[in-house]
Amino acid sequence: MILIAGGTGHLGRELSRVLAGRAGGLRVLTREPAKAASAGHGATEFVKGDVRDRSSLGPALVGIDVVISAITGFGPGGQGPRAIDLEGNRNLIGASEAAGVRRFVLLSIHGAGPDHPMELYRAKYRAEELVRGSRLDWAIIRPTVFMELWAGIIGGAARTTGTATIFGRGKNPTNFVSVRDVARFVEVAASDAGLGGAALDVGGPENLTFIEVVDSIRASIGLPVRARHVPLSAMRLGAIVMRRVKPDIARLIQAGIVMDTTDMRFDSTALQRRYPNIRLSRLVDILADARLGTNGGG
Repeated sequence: MILIAGGTGHLGRELSRVLAGRAGGLRVLTREPAKAASAGHGATEFVKGDVRDRSSLGPALVGIDVVISAITGFGPGGQGPRAIDLEGNRNLIGASEAAGVRRFVLLSIHGAGPDHPMELYRAKYRAEELVRGSRLDWAIIRPTVFMELWAGIIGGAARTTGTATIFGRGKNPTNFVSVRDVARFVEVAASDAGLGGAALDVGGPENLTFIEVVDSIRASIGLPVRARHVPLSAMRLGAIVMRRVKPDIARLIQAGIVMDTTDMRFDSTALQRRYPNIRLSRLVDILADARLGTNGGG
């Protein structure tokens, strides 16, 4: 049986869809099992537990062969990368060892490192170190930036207000990957012996600027969309101010700064050559699915 921790987020919902029906069953760890079950994520079971509380994880791991950790404290309302991405994974890894889990698949992030300017990337790097040092048979998937997340942030406002907010200059190429593609690679990592003790960087087929993302959204909805830029100076000030009152928003602002000022590109050539059966989604594919109401990635 497979356990997904973080099974109710953007990626977790797609993982539930992809892995539903597998032999042995699928279990989702969640703080609110009834709410998750009513949303119809396709899992066999929903079990109550919180990665911040290791004592709550033992019952959820009974009979589990593979654990997939898709947890994150990053995002609006999130508890923060240190509490979830680092300490939450520390608890989940330790509990998985104690339960005799065979394989642990960790969702990290492309570019994770000990000196990265973003706390999320530093926390993911430390979580990688924890799983590498464990007794578990592990695999690490490092996706680039989630396409659905940013298409939703920018496209949602464009549809309702006719204005799309671009954080910074919007000219820095960024690699976006669809959560539905990431889910396919996680599925491989859960069972492929060749990925045991290995890390796989996963990205999409395009490196796009935010200006290009807005152009694609404009073409997709077929309506005029005005681009509004938030200057980097205002973002830097906003991150400092919001850190004191809304740290989750401050982290999102910091992400915008990093995406506008650092190298966010990814070359998917080798990935596509190694996994030719997984067709990497382009932004226009995701926008078309969202327009038709068929995108399960959020």
